[in-house]
Amino acid sequence: MSSLPPIPPVSTLPTASRASRVGGVGRSGDSSVGLSEEQLVRGEQRRMVRERWMHLLLLGFALSVVLHVGIMLWLWATKVEQPLDEGIPSVELRLQELPPAVELVTEDVELPDPSPLVVGPVTTEVDPVPSLSADQASDNPSLDSFGAIEAPGVGAIVGPGGAGNGIGLGSGKGGGGTSFFGVGGRGTRFAYVVDVSGSMGVENRMLTAISELKRSVGALPDFAQYYVVLFSNGAIIPTFDTSTWLRATRANIGRTRQWLDEQRPEGGTEPLGAFEQVFSLPQPPDVIFFLTDGEIPPATAYEVRRLVQASKREVVVNTVGFSNEAGKDPLIQIAKENRGVFRFVPSSGGMQPGQQP
Repeated sequence: MSSLPPIPPVSTLPTASRASRVGGVGRSGDSSVGLSEEQLVRGEQRRMVRERWMHLLLLGFALSVVLHVGIMLWLWATKVEQPLDEGIPSVELRLQELPPAVELVTEDVELPDPSPLVVGPVTTEVDPVPSLSADQASDNPSLDSFGAIEAPGVGAIVGPGGAGNGIGLGSGKGGGGTSFFGVGGRGTRFAYVVDVSGSMGVENRMLTAISELKRSVGALPDFAQYYVVLFSNGAIIPTFDTSTWLRATRANIGRTRQWLDEQRPEGGTEPLGAFEQVFSLPQPPDVIFFLTDGEIPPATAYEVRRLVQASKREVVVNTVGFSNEAGKDPLIQIAKENRGVFRFVPSSGGMQPGQQP
């Protein structure tokens, strides 16, 4: 009986076969040699999870970039389309409106002297005053030619060939502005000293003067103050609020106009009491408009200057000689000594009171 061939020893088996039985892979040199199949599967799963998270992070970053770029573009487009001043608080300033100045008509006027009379800062000139009938008593449009004028300062010289187109200009302090027969002034407190003596009843002088006085007061801004005192044999003061300045409100101006319509020309020409009444008010005036058609007492200029100096304030006194040149010398002196302007306004031969047009 023949014997079987001998079995080779275990140590002589090929390495690859032994690795195949132990590791279950069978490839020499693989990093998985020595790992179980379960461990290899778990390692592969972890790798796939890491790759998936990496992909999600990259996707999120890309979406964030797109979103932020879109927001920046939207903000830029919105800012460009928005007006520059939108969102910025604005402050609106409202200025007090004064009635518009109207150029004074000086056609067909003959001057008594080719050159205006000038004394220091004082000027004289001639302008016609329209004749008024009794039916034109209150608000005559023709008197609008005496518009509100802003004064250029002390010493203005006007007249034919001068500045202002023949309109006399006064001076004053800052504040509101108005004018009286073309003589302008600026300030806070305005006083009117107006003649209503018997001679003012001639040629409708009083009617013309009162109409211009009402227009001048009505042109004041409502923050200004005014006081009207008439005179003949003495001072004629309003029947209301006689001891203080009046605000230029619509109600006060209406009461003043009504009181002026009740006055009649009579008596002599004594203006000093009217000036004393003005300077007895709680505060002195900034500007005084003084009108008369007659000769005033010679001492009036001295007394007015004394009252101004006692007030310890620079008061501008503008004077208007109305229809009659006989008493112009003291008016010129008053204006010269008190930083004012003198102006002569002739009448044009209007109708007598009671006459029909």
